[in-house]
Amino acid sequence: MSERVLKLFEMVSNKGSTYRESIFNAKNHEIQLWRITPGEWIYPHTHPHSDDIWYIIQGMGEYYMTAQEKKTVETGDIATASPGEVHGIFNSGSEDIIVFSVLSPLPVEINEAPGFEYPE
Repeated sequence: MSERVLKLFEMVSNKGSTYRESIFNAKNHEIQLWRITPGEWIYPHTHPHSDDIWYIIQGMGEYYMTAQEKKTVETGDIATASPGEVHGIFNSGSEDIIVFSVLSPLPVEINEAPGFEYPE
């Protein structure tokens, strides 16, 4: 039997740097847990056939919607990307960002978003 109750903060506290973990897979959706350390990225990308919903559990960063458009997101915010919409996040804060992501439908295809210049 799979685990039905997960301790998210315990899961991320055992990791040393930016990482992604798939924590639940079903027939039509996947749930991922991300930890992004200060100065790191989830690089802007698209999913041509899938929605991606991000809940910001902790931290603050810049959510990219296009190469020219970004918005500050912080703890408690939800960011959504429909199929084909660019999305990515840069941790511009001083603490880790923890993101809970739901992707649907599966399988999820990932394409790079063109036109981005990443901070050094």
